[in-house]
Amino acid sequence: MLKSTIHSFLNDHAENFNGTVLVSRHGRILYQEAFGFANLEWSVPNTITTKFRIGSVTKSITALGILMLSEEKRIRLSDNVDQYIPGFAERTREITLTHLLNHTSGIGNITMQPDFALKSLASHSVDDLVEWIFSLPAESKPGEKFSYSNSGYILLGKIIESVSGLSFAEFLDKKIFSPAGMQNSTLDSNAILLNKASGYEVTPVGDLQNASYIDMSNAYSAGGIVSTAEDLHLLNSALDSGKLLSGEMLNQLFAVEPDPYRYGWNISKTSSGQPIAFHHGGINGYTASFMKLLEQGAVVIVLSNVSTLLTSTLAGVIVDALEKANAEN
Repeated sequence: MLKSTIHSFLNDHAENFNGTVLVSRHGRILYQEAFGFANLEWSVPNTITTKFRIGSVTKSITALGILMLSEEKRIRLSDNVDQYIPGFAERTREITLTHLLNHTSGIGNITMQPDFALKSLASHSVDDLVEWIFSLPAESKPGEKFSYSNSGYILLGKIIESVSGLSFAEFLDKKIFSPAGMQNSTLDSNAILLNKASGYEVTPVGDLQNASYIDMSNAYSAGGIVSTAEDLHLLNSALDSGKLLSGEMLNQLFAVEPDPYRYGWNISKTSSGQPIAFHHGGINGYTASFMKLLEQGAVVIVLSNVSTLLTSTLAGVIVDALEKANAEN
Protein backbone atom coordinates (compact mmCIF):
# COMPACT_ATOMS: atom_id res chain seq x y z
CA MET A 1 0.00 0.00 0.00
CA LEU A 2 2.76 2.43 0.93
CA LYS A 3 4.72 1.74 -2.23
CA SER A 4 1.70 2.32 -4.47
CA THR A 5 0.79 5.52 -2.59
CA ILE A 6 4.31 6.91 -2.90
CA HIS A 7 4.77 5.96 -6.56
CA SER A 8 1.33 7.28 -7.48
CA PHE A 9 2.10 10.61 -5.81
CA LEU A 10 5.49 10.92 -7.49
CA ASN A 11 4.09 9.96 -10.89
CA ASP A 12 1.58 12.80 -10.61
CA HIS A 13 4.36 15.40 -10.31
CA ALA A 14 6.37 16.73 -13.20
CA GLU A 15 9.39 17.18 -10.97
CA ASN A 16 11.39 13.99 -10.59
CA PHE A 17 12.14 13.12 -6.96
CA ASN A 18 15.77 12.50 -6.04
CA GLY A 19 16.33 11.03 -2.60
CA THR A 20 15.42 8.27 -0.17
CA VAL A 21 12.29 7.39 1.76
CA LEU A 22 12.00 5.25 4.90
CA VAL A 23 8.86 4.36 6.85
CA SER A 24 8.86 2.33 10.05
CA ARG A 25 6.54 1.38 12.88
CA HIS A 26 7.71 0.36 16.35
CA GLY A 27 11.25 0.03 15.06
CA ARG A 28 10.40 -2.25 12.12
CA ILE A 29 11.05 -0.86 8.64
CA LEU A 30 7.88 -1.09 6.56
CA TYR A 31 9.19 0.60 3.43
CA GLN A 32 12.55 1.84 2.18
CA GLU A 33 13.45 2.98 -1.32
CA ALA A 34 15.87 5.28 -3.14
CA PHE A 35 14.96 7.44 -6.13
CA GLY A 36 16.81 9.39 -8.78
CA PHE A 37 20.45 10.35 -8.82
CA ALA A 38 23.08 11.18 -6.22
CA ASN A 39 25.14 12.73 -9.01
CA LEU A 40 23.48 13.77 -12.25
CA GLU A 41 26.69 14.53 -14.15
CA TRP A 42 27.88 10.94 -13.75
CA SER A 43 24.42 9.28 -13.56
CA VAL A 44 25.21 7.83 -10.13
CA PRO A 45 21.94 6.63 -8.56
CA ASN A 46 20.85 7.33 -5.03
CA THR A 47 20.83 4.25 -2.79
CA ILE A 48 19.48 3.60 0.68
CA THR A 49 23.00 4.29 2.04
CA THR A 50 23.43 7.63 0.25
CA LYS A 51 24.26 10.50 2.63
CA PHE A 52 22.41 13.80 2.53
CA ARG A 53 22.73 17.10 4.30
CA ILE A 54 19.68 17.25 6.56
CA GLY A 55 19.58 21.02 7.18
CA SER A 56 17.46 22.04 10.15
CA VAL A 57 16.64 18.46 11.15
CA THR A 58 20.04 18.99 12.77
CA LYS A 59 18.24 21.08 15.39
CA SER A 60 16.45 18.02 16.78
CA ILE A 61 19.86 16.42 17.35
CA THR A 62 21.43 19.56 18.81
CA ALA A 63 18.50 19.89 21.22
CA LEU A 64 18.94 16.22 22.12
CA GLY A 65 22.54 16.97 23.13
CA ILE A 66 21.38 19.79 25.42
CA LEU A 67 18.72 17.55 27.00
CA MET A 68 21.32 14.83 27.59
CA LEU A 69 23.61 17.31 29.37
CA SER A 70 20.63 18.42 31.43
CA GLU A 71 19.89 14.86 32.50
CA GLU A 72 23.55 14.48 33.45
CA LYS A 73 23.06 17.51 35.76
CA ARG A 74 25.78 19.43 33.93
CA ILE A 75 23.39 22.19 32.93
CA ARG A 76 19.87 23.32 33.75
CA LEU A 77 17.47 24.37 31.03
CA SER A 78 16.60 27.41 33.14
CA ASP A 79 20.24 28.57 33.17
CA ASN A 80 21.06 31.88 31.54
CA VAL A 81 23.18 31.84 28.41
CA ASP A 82 25.82 34.14 29.94
CA GLN A 83 26.82 31.30 32.30
CA TYR A 84 28.24 29.44 29.31
CA ILE A 85 29.07 32.14 26.78
CA PRO A 86 30.81 34.94 28.70
CA GLY A 87 31.47 38.38 27.33
CA PHE A 88 27.95 39.22 26.14
CA ALA A 89 26.17 39.58 29.49
CA GLU A 90 24.33 42.73 28.43
CA ARG A 91 22.68 40.68 25.66
CA THR A 92 22.23 37.31 27.35
CA ARG A 93 21.53 37.71 31.06
CA GLU A 94 17.78 37.26 30.59
CA ILE A 95 18.01 34.59 27.88
CA THR A 96 17.76 30.98 29.08
CA LEU A 97 18.65 27.72 27.37
CA THR A 98 14.92 27.03 27.07
CA HIS A 99 14.49 30.28 25.17
CA LEU A 100 17.16 29.15 22.69
CA LEU A 101 15.68 25.66 22.37
CA ASN A 102 12.16 26.94 21.72
CA HIS A 103 13.02 29.91 19.45
CA THR A 104 11.80 32.48 21.97
CA SER A 105 15.12 34.19 22.75
CA GLY A 106 14.45 37.29 20.63
CA ILE A 107 17.96 37.05 19.13
CA GLY A 108 18.19 38.05 15.46
CA ASN A 109 18.38 35.25 12.91
CA ILE A 110 21.87 35.20 11.40
CA THR A 111 20.78 33.42 8.20
CA MET A 112 18.19 36.09 7.41
CA GLN A 113 20.77 38.88 7.29
CA PRO A 114 21.27 40.50 3.85
CA ASP A 115 24.99 39.67 3.87
CA PHE A 116 24.69 36.04 4.99
CA ALA A 117 24.79 34.52 1.50
CA LEU A 118 28.04 36.36 0.75
CA LYS A 119 29.65 35.83 4.15
CA SER A 120 28.74 32.14 4.19
CA LEU A 121 31.01 31.52 1.20
CA ALA A 122 33.93 31.75 3.64
CA SER A 123 34.79 29.57 6.63
CA HIS A 124 33.96 30.91 10.09
CA SER A 125 34.94 29.61 13.51
CA VAL A 126 32.27 29.05 16.15
CA ASP A 127 33.51 32.15 17.99
CA ASP A 128 33.22 34.16 14.75
CA LEU A 129 29.59 33.08 14.46
CA VAL A 130 28.88 33.92 18.11
CA GLU A 131 30.30 37.42 17.73
CA TRP A 132 28.33 37.93 14.54
CA ILE A 133 25.12 36.82 16.27
CA PHE A 134 25.56 39.20 19.18
CA SER A 135 26.27 42.09 16.82
CA LEU A 136 22.70 41.77 15.51
CA PRO A 137 19.91 43.86 17.02
CA ALA A 138 17.40 42.01 19.18
CA GLU A 139 14.08 41.20 17.50
CA SER A 140 12.06 40.96 20.71
CA LYS A 141 12.36 40.47 24.45
CA PRO A 142 13.23 36.96 25.69
CA GLY A 143 10.11 34.84 26.05
CA GLU A 144 7.91 37.42 24.33
CA LYS A 145 7.19 35.50 21.15
CA PHE A 146 8.20 32.59 18.91
CA SER A 147 10.60 33.58 16.14
CA TYR A 148 12.47 30.80 14.34
CA SER A 149 16.18 31.49 14.64
CA ASN A 150 19.25 29.60 13.47
CA SER A 151 21.25 31.87 15.75
CA GLY A 152 19.84 30.25 18.87
CA TYR A 153 20.87 26.78 17.74
CA ILE A 154 24.37 27.94 16.85
CA LEU A 155 24.65 29.23 20.42
CA LEU A 156 23.43 25.87 21.73
CA GLY A 157 26.24 24.15 19.82
CA LYS A 158 28.74 26.51 21.42
CA ILE A 159 27.26 25.72 24.85
CA ILE A 160 27.57 21.97 24.21
CA GLU A 161 31.25 22.52 23.44
CA SER A 162 31.80 24.67 26.52
CA VAL A 163 30.14 22.21 28.89
CA SER A 164 31.36 18.91 27.42
CA GLY A 165 34.93 19.95 26.63
CA LEU A 166 34.49 18.37 23.20
CA SER A 167 34.06 19.93 19.79
CA PHE A 168 30.47 19.73 18.59
CA ALA A 169 31.48 17.09 16.02
CA GLU A 170 33.22 15.01 18.70
CA PHE A 171 30.22 15.29 21.01
CA LEU A 172 27.87 14.08 18.29
CA ASP A 173 30.09 11.10 17.49
CA LYS A 174 30.73 10.07 21.09
CA LYS A 175 27.40 10.80 22.77
CA ILE A 176 24.77 10.33 20.05
CA PHE A 177 25.92 8.75 16.80
CA SER A 178 27.99 5.89 18.26
CA PRO A 179 25.48 4.86 20.97
CA ALA A 180 22.67 4.92 18.38
CA GLY A 181 24.71 2.93 15.83
CA MET A 182 24.66 5.80 13.31
CA GLN A 183 27.78 4.92 11.34
CA ASN A 184 26.93 7.11 8.34
CA SER A 185 26.31 10.40 10.15
CA THR A 186 28.69 13.27 10.83
CA LEU A 187 28.96 17.03 11.08
CA ASP A 188 29.68 18.16 7.54
CA SER A 189 32.78 20.09 6.57
CA ASN A 190 34.70 20.84 3.40
CA ALA A 191 36.32 17.41 3.49
CA ILE A 192 35.54 14.75 0.90
CA LEU A 193 32.74 12.57 2.25
CA LEU A 194 32.20 9.19 0.60
CA ASN A 195 28.68 8.36 -0.61
CA LYS A 196 27.34 11.89 -0.12
CA ALA A 197 24.90 13.04 -2.77
CA SER A 198 25.57 16.22 -4.74
CA GLY A 199 23.06 18.99 -4.11
CA TYR A 200 20.82 20.54 -6.78
CA GLU A 201 18.34 23.39 -7.09
CA VAL A 202 15.30 23.75 -9.35
CA THR A 203 15.53 26.52 -11.95
CA PRO A 204 12.54 28.77 -12.77
CA VAL A 205 11.80 26.58 -15.81
CA GLY A 206 11.91 23.37 -13.77
CA ASP A 207 15.35 22.07 -14.67
CA LEU A 208 17.98 21.13 -12.10
CA GLN A 209 21.24 22.99 -11.62
CA ASN A 210 24.12 22.64 -9.17
CA ALA A 211 23.28 24.16 -5.80
CA SER A 212 24.83 27.44 -4.73
CA TYR A 213 27.84 27.03 -2.45
CA ILE A 214 27.85 27.38 1.32
CA ASP A 215 30.81 26.75 3.58
CA MET A 216 29.32 24.29 6.07
CA SER A 217 31.09 25.85 9.04
CA ASN A 218 28.31 28.44 8.86
CA ALA A 219 25.60 25.80 9.28
CA TYR A 220 27.23 24.20 12.32
CA SER A 221 24.76 23.06 15.00
CA ALA A 222 21.79 24.74 13.32
CA GLY A 223 21.96 22.76 10.07
CA GLY A 224 25.31 21.08 9.50
CA ILE A 225 24.71 17.34 9.91
CA VAL A 226 24.97 14.77 7.11
CA SER A 227 23.04 11.53 7.58
CA THR A 228 21.07 8.76 5.90
CA ALA A 229 17.43 7.75 6.25
CA GLU A 230 18.48 4.54 7.95
CA ASP A 231 20.68 6.38 10.46
CA LEU A 232 17.81 8.71 11.39
CA HIS A 233 15.66 5.62 11.84
CA LEU A 234 18.32 4.27 14.22
CA LEU A 235 18.30 7.59 16.07
CA ASN A 236 14.54 7.30 16.51
CA SER A 237 14.90 3.75 17.84
CA ALA A 238 17.57 4.88 20.32
CA LEU A 239 15.29 7.67 21.48
CA ASP A 240 12.21 5.49 21.86
CA SER A 241 14.13 2.78 23.71
CA GLY A 242 15.40 5.19 26.35
CA LYS A 243 19.03 4.74 25.33
CA LEU A 244 19.61 8.49 25.03
CA LEU A 245 16.98 10.12 27.24
CA SER A 246 14.89 9.03 30.23
CA GLY A 247 11.20 8.24 29.84
CA GLU A 248 10.36 11.30 31.91
CA MET A 249 12.29 13.59 29.59
CA LEU A 250 10.76 11.95 26.50
CA ASN A 251 7.30 12.59 27.93
CA GLN A 252 8.17 16.26 28.35
CA LEU A 253 9.70 16.44 24.88
CA PHE A 254 6.78 14.91 23.01
CA ALA A 255 3.82 16.17 25.05
CA VAL A 256 1.36 17.86 22.68
CA GLU A 257 0.82 20.78 25.06
CA PRO A 258 1.67 23.51 25.80
CA ASP A 259 4.21 24.64 23.16
CA PRO A 260 3.95 24.17 19.37
CA TYR A 261 7.76 24.05 19.15
CA ARG A 262 9.69 22.44 21.96
CA TYR A 263 13.23 21.16 22.37
CA GLY A 264 14.00 20.91 18.66
CA TRP A 265 10.67 19.53 17.43
CA ASN A 266 7.44 20.93 16.06
CA ILE A 267 4.67 19.39 18.15
CA SER A 268 1.22 19.34 16.59
CA LYS A 269 -1.72 17.18 15.55
CA THR A 270 -2.52 15.65 12.18
CA SER A 271 -5.69 16.40 10.25
CA SER A 272 -7.36 13.51 12.10
CA GLY A 273 -6.23 14.79 15.49
CA GLN A 274 -3.33 12.40 16.10
CA PRO A 275 -0.26 13.81 17.90
CA ILE A 276 2.78 14.27 15.66
CA ALA A 277 6.32 15.54 16.18
CA PHE A 278 8.28 16.65 13.15
CA HIS A 279 11.06 18.78 11.74
CA HIS A 280 11.80 19.81 8.18
CA GLY A 281 15.16 20.94 6.89
CA GLY A 282 16.57 22.70 3.88
CA ILE A 283 20.07 23.85 2.97
CA ASN A 284 21.57 24.72 -0.42
CA GLY A 285 20.62 21.75 -2.60
CA TYR A 286 19.12 19.47 0.05
CA THR A 287 15.81 19.02 1.87
CA ALA A 288 14.73 16.68 4.66
CA SER A 289 11.65 15.68 6.65
CA PHE A 290 11.54 13.63 9.86
CA MET A 291 8.04 12.91 11.20
CA LYS A 292 6.93 10.85 14.22
CA LEU A 293 3.32 9.72 14.64
CA LEU A 294 3.52 9.50 18.40
CA GLU A 295 0.57 7.21 19.21
CA GLN A 296 1.16 4.89 16.24
CA GLY A 297 4.88 4.58 16.86
CA ALA A 298 5.35 5.28 13.16
CA VAL A 299 8.18 7.28 11.61
CA VAL A 300 8.46 8.85 8.16
CA ILE A 301 11.87 10.02 6.90
CA VAL A 302 12.33 11.64 3.49
CA LEU A 303 15.71 12.99 2.39
CA SER A 304 16.49 14.65 -0.94
CA ASN A 305 19.48 16.17 -2.71
CA VAL A 306 17.25 18.82 -4.30
CA SER A 307 15.97 22.06 -2.77
CA THR A 308 12.28 21.33 -3.22
CA LEU A 309 8.97 21.41 -1.36
CA LEU A 310 8.32 17.95 -2.80
CA THR A 311 10.20 16.42 0.15
CA SER A 312 7.92 17.72 2.91
CA THR A 313 4.82 17.26 0.74
CA LEU A 314 5.69 13.61 0.14
CA ALA A 315 6.28 13.09 3.86
CA GLY A 316 2.81 14.52 4.55
CA VAL A 317 1.22 12.23 1.96
CA ILE A 318 2.82 9.21 3.63
CA VAL A 319 1.59 10.33 7.06
CA ASP A 320 -1.94 10.61 5.66
CA ALA A 321 -1.66 7.09 4.19
CA LEU A 322 -0.48 5.67 7.52
CA GLU A 323 -3.36 7.32 9.34
CA LYS A 324 -5.89 6.00 6.83
CA ALA A 325 -4.49 2.49 7.11
CA ASN A 326 -4.53 2.70 10.91
CA ALA A 327 -8.16 3.86 10.93
CA GLU A 328 -9.20 0.95 8.71
CA ASN A 329 -7.58 -1.66 10.96
